[in-house]
Amino acid sequence: MSCLAATGYAALMKRDIASYRTRLQGPTEAERYAHRFEHGSRRRIDRREQRAVRRIFGRLPDCHSVLDVPCGAGRFLPTLAQFCPEVVGADVSAEVLGFARRRAESAGVPVQVLCGDASRLPLPDNAVDAVFCNRLLHHLVKPEERARILRELHRVTRRYLVVSFFDYQRFGAWRRFLKRLKGSKPAYEGQPTFAQFSAETARIGFRLREVVPTGPLWISEKYFVLEKT
Repeated sequence: MSCLAATGYAALMKRDIASYRTRLQGPTEAERYAHRFEHGSRRRIDRREQRAVRRIFGRLPDCHSVLDVPCGAGRFLPTLAQFCPEVVGADVSAEVLGFARRRAESAGVPVQVLCGDASRLPLPDNAVDAVFCNRLLHHLVKPEERARILRELHRVTRRYLVVSFFDYQRFGAWRRFLKRLKGSKPAYEGQPTFAQFSAETARIGFRLREVVPTGPLWISEKYFVLEKT
C-alpha cells in the first residue's frame, strides 16, 4: 500500500479520513510529532496513557499478538511488547514509521512495522489477537467515517479492540468555558457522547468489556476495551 503525499500534522485536524491519510508525511512534521509527548503537559499525558495501557494489556487473557494503528513514532510499541510477543505497528506515514522502527530497535523489542491506512489495512482477516487504536477516532466527526475505521479494525482483530475515546460532551459547558478562558475554541461539535460511541461500537459487532480511565473524573480520555461478539 502506498503512503500518500503530505500536508503535515495540521491536516489531521481537518477531522476526516482524507486528512488522516496525509498526516505526518515529510521529515519536519514527522520529527515534530515524534517528540510531541516528551515535554510539558503532553509528557504527563503520555504517562497517564502508558499506565492505562499497561493495566489493560496486563489482564487481557490469551492476547499474544497486537496491532498498533496508527502507531505514529512508536510510542506504545515497547509497552505492548511487554505483554504480547508479536507486535505490529502500522501508520499511513512512511516518514514517521522511521522513528517507530528506531524506537523499537533502541528498546530491543522485535516489532514488525508496516505502512498502512487504518481504513484499509494490508493485513488478512483475523490477523492479530488485538488491535490498539489510540488518538484517531476523535479526529473523525462523521459517524460513517468512524464506522468505516471500526469495521476494518473488527476485520483484522481476532478478539480484542482497545480504542481511545474522548468524552468531550461530559462536562461540555465547563470544558468550553475553561477553553475560552485560555483563548481557544474547542472543536467539540460532532463529537459523540459516551452512549453514542458505545452504540457505534456495538453496531459494528463489539461488546464492551470495560472502560479504563486515563486519569481523574474530569480527564476526558478513556479507553474502551472491546471484544468481538
